[in-house]
Amino acid sequence: MSWFGIEGHDEIVRRFQRAIAQGRIASTFLFLGPAGIGKRMLAERLAMTFQCEKNDPRLMEPCGKCFSCRQALAHEHPDIIFVSKPEDKAFIPIDFFIGPKEARHQMGLCTELAKKPVYQKRKIAIIDDADYLNIEGANSMLKTLEEPPRNSIIILIGTSAARQLPTIRSRCQIVRFSPLKTELVEQILRQKREDELRMAAEISAMLTEKKKGKISGTQKLSAASILPEELIPKIAANSGGSIQEALALSNESFWIFRTEFLKKLSQGIYERQTIYASLEEQINSAGKVPALRRARLRVILETAADFFRRLAFHLSKAVPADENFAEEWLPILEDAKTTWPFNAEGAADMALRTADYLELVQRNVYQPLILDSWLDELIRVFGGESAPFQIAPWALNPNP
Repeated sequence: MSWFGIEGHDEIVRRFQRAIAQGRIASTFLFLGPAGIGKRMLAERLAMTFQCEKNDPRLMEPCGKCFSCRQALAHEHPDIIFVSKPEDKAFIPIDFFIGPKEARHQMGLCTELAKKPVYQKRKIAIIDDADYLNIEGANSMLKTLEEPPRNSIIILIGTSAARQLPTIRSRCQIVRFSPLKTELVEQILRQKREDELRMAAEISAMLTEKKKGKISGTQKLSAASILPEELIPKIAANSGGSIQEALALSNESFWIFRTEFLKKLSQGIYERQTIYASLEEQINSAGKVPALRRARLRVILETAADFFRRLAFHLSKAVPADENFAEEWLPILEDAKTTWPFNAEGAADMALRTADYLELVQRNVYQPLILDSWLDELIRVFGGESAPFQIAPWALNPNP
């Protein structure tokens, strides 16, 4: 079942349907689960459900066409408040909750939520990136979370309970989302590919007619950039059940790089300048947008973490529960057995260390510093020297 384009979370949708039908909807929710699986979309559709001018919320069938629904879809509805972390900040600024210093408690989410709804009976606040609530920001919200304004709903969205402050967890009803099934990710990627092929064909027909048979190089390039069918199963299997992750992997040049990168990891071939240049080139290929560059660095480190995780299982003669594409991994792991200087525990430790660097990526630490530090550690480890994970403390909070 798909509820307004939301796939894979049927049971959660049914739970909300029952609660709304019975008039027993809670005031504060914490949606937890991997990034890119539909948590925010479900929160937005729930908000639209309560704001629809045509259909009763108990039906959970917002029309999507009335003025209120169209405002909600455009993120312009006065009774739906959105808060998320800016790209250039390490945390959600306290100003977003209680207003700037010159207008404390006169602006911000807490003030807006307390106001009377403009249209319908409810106000809804959606706080994305709840993983990036620091103590100051969380404290500014505590009274609102403890005593939400009447007829208000607050939905916080994060990736795991461990990344939420105890004061936040204890005041919310937790809703846990599971990763999407690999088959569903494949289905979504194939639908995206079909849509892009159809759009490319329509553009081609328009250009051909307009230019009397001449097809521009730009149009050819757009068709060539569509995800190849043969990559879809591999991308879905390595996505971790996340559409966001799948889209970050949907780049043919990345898979060429990935093959060479895994080969270097498995054979212990490290010449620092060469591998740094290769990684830097791959990050630069993502473009100049910081979020895209960070996403590319993330998938590189996730590839490395996956390698070390699988190596740990291979050295211990165990099989990971999510083993995919054994024909791809077996020769890589067999090569790694002859070059890896430690045992299975050492490989697992390196996977955990790489995960620590992934956390720094999420926290907006300066990317060249992350890459430098991780490579230094990797080269030391492959040289048989087990070094502790270290990084300059000043790097942990570059943009408070």
